[in-house]
Amino acid sequence: MKKSILLNLLLSFSCHFIFLASTFGQNTNVDTNGNLPVVSDEIYRSIVQFYDYDSDIPLDAGIVGSQKLPYGTREKIIFTGVNYSRVPSYLVIPKNGASSHPVVLIVDGIFGSKERWFDDMSWPKGGQVTKALLSNGFAVMILDAVYHGERSAENDYEGPSLKYPIAARNMIMQTTCEYRRAIDYLSTRKEIDSTRIGMLGLSMGGLITFQMTSVDSRIKTAIAGVTPQLRNPKYQPIESATFASRVQCNSFLMFMGNKDSWYTMKEAYQLFELIPIQKKEFVEYDTGHKPPVEYIEKVTDWFVKNLK
Repeated sequence: MKKSILLNLLLSFSCHFIFLASTFGQNTNVDTNGNLPVVSDEIYRSIVQFYDYDSDIPLDAGIVGSQKLPYGTREKIIFTGVNYSRVPSYLVIPKNGASSHPVVLIVDGIFGSKERWFDDMSWPKGGQVTKALLSNGFAVMILDAVYHGERSAENDYEGPSLKYPIAARNMIMQTTCEYRRAIDYLSTRKEIDSTRIGMLGLSMGGLITFQMTSVDSRIKTAIAGVTPQLRNPKYQPIESATFASRVQCNSFLMFMGNKDSWYTMKEAYQLFELIPIQKKEFVEYDTGHKPPVEYIEKVTDWFVKNLK
């Protein structure tokens, strides 16, 4: 607990310094016409350093459980994340007989957990998504984000919160770094083809997907869904618009709901236009912040076309 508090203090001080610097003479905020916040290359370089991590710290990964599922084998894995945190995760290997598999990293929204991706009726319809990916030969890995699921103890068992913007910002930044550590772990597994890594993120996970595809070139294709606009300068180091113009994966699918109160469709299309790659697609669903059932087939087809 003390280490987690120290990390938050260090990140809060460092990122606060960045904002003090950016307030004077640097363009970082939403303009009066409602355009998305963007940052200069100089400010981006200042922000992105906080997504680095000490890759030489041992992962100390261990498989602490295994369960047979209809489409594969689910392993519960614990590994060392940021600031010596211990990160619980699931890795599911499909049983299609292949010697190695492409893998999809899944990042849930706030208040979610790795368990939701084995429940057909959960908010992301996670069980249906996981089964669809496994049946098409993809391995799947899901972490519990900082303060989520089994990690609520890191926040006195209160779970995640958006009440305190800087604490919430640091929660998301640390989770992003821990997904980078997860890729390090996947590279040690012979069942995983680490040259074929995709990412699916919803809501908070959409923010993390924009971050990951900008700072980590190991992601080959990505999907970000119902990604919020936080509209608070304190969130600039995690805003999707900070990272969208630096996306470096090969292909990117973005889907949004035209009834979602977390953003306007103007903002959604502006965000899409910022993505600099040619192979990208935007899908508008007639929905709010809850992904519609149609997205399951869409994301599965996307990974089949762009990762297999």
